[in-house]
Amino acid sequence: MLPGISWFAETFVRLTFFDQFVGGDTAEKTLPLLYKLRAVNKGALFAYSVEVDENEATASASSSKRAEPSPHKRIVDEMVHCIDVTADFEDAVSGKFHTGRRTWVAIKMSALLPDANVLVKFSSYLQTTRPKLLIAFPGCPHSSDLDILNKPPNDTLTAEDIAALRDFHADLVRICEHAQKRGVKIIVDAEYSWYQPAIDALTLSLTRQFNKLPSPTNKDTSAVQPLIYGTYQAYLQRTPELLAQSLADAKAGNYALGVKLVRGAYHSYEIAAHQARLDGKPSVSLSSDSHPPVWLTKPETDACYNACARTLIQSIREDMNTRRPKDDPLTPAVGVLFGTHNWESCRLILDELVKTGLAVKGPAADDLVLLPDDLTERVTIGQLYGMCDDLTNYLVNSTASNTPLIIKYVPYGALSEVMPYLSRRAIENKSVLGEGAASGERQRAAAEIKKRLFGLWFSGK
Repeated sequence: MLPGISWFAETFVRLTFFDQFVGGDTAEKTLPLLYKLRAVNKGALFAYSVEVDENEATASASSSKRAEPSPHKRIVDEMVHCIDVTADFEDAVSGKFHTGRRTWVAIKMSALLPDANVLVKFSSYLQTTRPKLLIAFPGCPHSSDLDILNKPPNDTLTAEDIAALRDFHADLVRICEHAQKRGVKIIVDAEYSWYQPAIDALTLSLTRQFNKLPSPTNKDTSAVQPLIYGTYQAYLQRTPELLAQSLADAKAGNYALGVKLVRGAYHSYEIAAHQARLDGKPSVSLSSDSHPPVWLTKPETDACYNACARTLIQSIREDMNTRRPKDDPLTPAVGVLFGTHNWESCRLILDELVKTGLAVKGPAADDLVLLPDDLTERVTIGQLYGMCDDLTNYLVNSTASNTPLIIKYVPYGALSEVMPYLSRRAIENKSVLGEGAASGERQRAAAEIKKRLFGLWFSGK
C-alpha cells in the first residue's frame, strides 16, 4: 500500500470512527472527556481497549502452532496506570472519599495473557471437572476452580498452561490490590462463551478475596464495595439461574456481589461457532448441547434482561433494608451496573426503583426521579461512548442525584490497538439494539461523523 493512501485511510478512521467511539490515544489524553462528562453529571467506565482478534484466536485454537508472544505484561502495567489516572481524577473531582466515585476501570481478561487460547483450554478443563449443577452452558463457577493452579498437568492443561494461568492470576491480584489501594472499582468484561468458564472462575476468586464484607472477625475489608464486578450476559440462557446462584453464594460467603448486567455483544459469533460444531467443522465452541448457549431471538434476550433487572432491584431493596452496624451504614452488599441501550429496559429500571420505594418521583409526568446517596452507591446505568447519547441524556435529565447515576463506557488506546473494538461496533449495533433501533443509531452516528469531517456543512446551518 502506498504511504499516502495508508496515511489517508488512518486519518479518515481517526477523524470518524475513532473520535466517535474512543476517548483518546492514552489515559491522560482522555482526561478532558472525563471532565466534560462529569460537568453534566455523567461518570465513566474507563477501559484500555485492547481486544483479541477472534479470527486469530480461532486459528490458534484449531491448530497446534503456538501464537506469537504478545506484550501482555505491558498491558497489565497499563491497567495499573489506568487505575492511577482514574483515582487521581476522582480525587480531584470528588475528594478523597470512598463514596461518590464514579470513574471505574474495565478489564478484558483475554488481553492480559500471552496466548488467549489458554483460557479456552482452562474452560474446557473446567467443563469436565466442575461439580455438576443444573445450569446451562457455560455453567457456573465453583470455589474449587482454581485448585488446578497447584496441581500437576493433565490431558487438557500442560505444565506451561498451568504456569501461564498461575502468572495470570498473580497479575489480576496485582491489578485488584492496586485498585483497592486507590479506591477504584474493577469491572471484568464478559467475552465469548468459550472463554467464559475460565473468566467466571477467576472473577469468583477475585470477588471472594476483595469483596469481603465487614464482620466481627474480619475488619480488613475494601472501603469501596463492591470492588470487583463480574459481567452477566442476558443473551446466555443460563443467566437467570447463574444470577440466583451468585446472589445466594455471596450472602452465604459474606461478600459483596458486583453485577454488570448486559445483553451481550457476540451473538453472531456464538451462533456461528455452535453451528460449525454441529456440522463437524473446526470450532471453538465448547458446548455439548444441541442448542446454542444464547437465546435465538432478541425478544427472548430482552425478556431475560428485564427479568434479571427486576431480580437485582429486589436484591438491592433487601440489602438497603438490612440492619447494619451504626459505624457501617452504607457498605453495599450488592452493586449493579445496568449496561443497556434499550429504552424500555431503562424506563423499567427507573419505574422499579420508584415502585420498590428505593427512589422517589412526584405525581407529574415530568417530575424527576430522586435517588438518595445510599441507592446511587448500589445502582448505575451505562451506555457505550459514542452510542445512544439521546438515551443517556434522557436518563440524566429525568433523574436527580448527588453522584452520577449514568456512566459512559470510554475506551482508549492507539488506533492500531482499538481496531478490533471499532470493528465490533457495527455487529453489536444490530445484535443488541435490534434491526430498527440499530438503523436509527447508525443514522445518528453517521450524522455525528459527518459533522466531524465537514463541520456544519452537512447540518444545513
